[in-house]
Amino acid sequence: MKRTKKIFAKLVAISSVLIPSMVFAAEAAPKVSSTLFTNVNIFNGTENKLYENHNVLVEGKFIKRISDDSIEAAGANVIDGRGKTLMPGMIDGHVHIMINNNYSEIIPNEDPHDLGIRSVVAAEHFLMDGFTSIRDMGGPTFALARQIKAGVIPGPRVYPSGAMISQTSGHGDFRGRFDMGFTPKGGDADKGTWEKMGIGAIADGVPEMLKAVRTNLRHGATQIKIMAGGGGSSKYDPIDTTQYSKEETCAAVEAAADWGTYVGAHIFTDRAMERGLECGVKTYEHAFFATEETYAKIGKAGGFVVPQMWGLSPALLENPNMPADKLPMVRGLLEQYKDVGRTMLDSGVKISFMSDWVGTLEDANKARRYEIWWRTQMFSGGKNNYNGTFEVLKQLTSIAGEMLALSGPRNPAPGKIGVVEVGATADLLLIDGNPLKDIGVLNNGYKEWYGQPNPLTTPINTIQVVMKEGVIYKDLLK
Repeated sequence: MKRTKKIFAKLVAISSVLIPSMVFAAEAAPKVSSTLFTNVNIFNGTENKLYENHNVLVEGKFIKRISDDSIEAAGANVIDGRGKTLMPGMIDGHVHIMINNNYSEIIPNEDPHDLGIRSVVAAEHFLMDGFTSIRDMGGPTFALARQIKAGVIPGPRVYPSGAMISQTSGHGDFRGRFDMGFTPKGGDADKGTWEKMGIGAIADGVPEMLKAVRTNLRHGATQIKIMAGGGGSSKYDPIDTTQYSKEETCAAVEAAADWGTYVGAHIFTDRAMERGLECGVKTYEHAFFATEETYAKIGKAGGFVVPQMWGLSPALLENPNMPADKLPMVRGLLEQYKDVGRTMLDSGVKISFMSDWVGTLEDANKARRYEIWWRTQMFSGGKNNYNGTFEVLKQLTSIAGEMLALSGPRNPAPGKIGVVEVGATADLLLIDGNPLKDIGVLNNGYKEWYGQPNPLTTPINTIQVVMKEGVIYKDLLK
């Protein structure tokens, strides 16, 4: 018996070196208590200014008090901010945390266990990079969301969509030519790897759409994702196509509304967006190739545009998941729509941050870090002389928080997120620097996708404290 205990102790010691998350799981989950931040400058997520020399008291999961006077808090954990910036935890409005390798590896060589193991690592990276919430827009993310919520593993709050819903020949149809028979067979006969893994679901017609939506809701989806237009990484659907009929789209929206939540659509063109507006789609993912008038309509309808702006950068041309035959088209679009970020701002529509990460773990960190900087370029200047840094900070915090609140009763956050205000959820970052002056303090100064240091081994030390729901997960001040 003693020998068994010694062996077990050695295994735990070894695992703590190889897999840091196992230490977290082996210990008790962090306990929520009271924390007092003193002498901090606050970026509240909504205003282009810092509130200097303030104190913030966190009790349990919420921000209890904010004051420029001293706050008495007996027994609280006191963090002397020393003039650093306190800001909301960042939000990534569109990721694919379970599509965590290149398609060329996943489809022929992997199973859901490979994806699940890597997702644990990816989740911790998100949190250490200051992202306290992510909205997953396609993939079998339910177990990861449950285990993070239960405190078994560290990670951001996850808003899962479940399998992305696509028509036959749509952007979510990743079957090979021979995966699909030439005559209807039913069952699993026509299913490819994407569907079998739960990454996607092929649904044609209203009954199949309703079943796909309700299946995702049954598993715990906080919102629904449909493919309403073509894409760059899929083989059989040109990017200009409109996907799903009005009847199918409206059926998805109504089924989601019955559960108090909404539909987000992978979409690009005016025609497809007009159909989404007719049915009440709320979030328009990517949405590059539209007019100012269409964006304005989305804003007036209470919707959001969620673009990954690296999709209009030279980095896209080096993406290993991009089919070579689509590169000439992509080059033309990059030039044609180089001003689309400023067009979106001119329309008044609300814009959320997203990295749209798919691919390797290293690409995940690159996507977040590069996107933070590249967006400042795409949302700067124009006829209204936009401040790109401030626009992106809002997209990372308060605007993304508003969008996630569309999940209504399905929302896993205990309160308002994306802001520093009394009563809001205590998702907070303490930053060594002023992100309103230098957004590089949030991304290690990344300005390129390629040629930068490996982000897996390069922590962002300017993000010194990460708190989620009142629990501190990173504290470099110690």
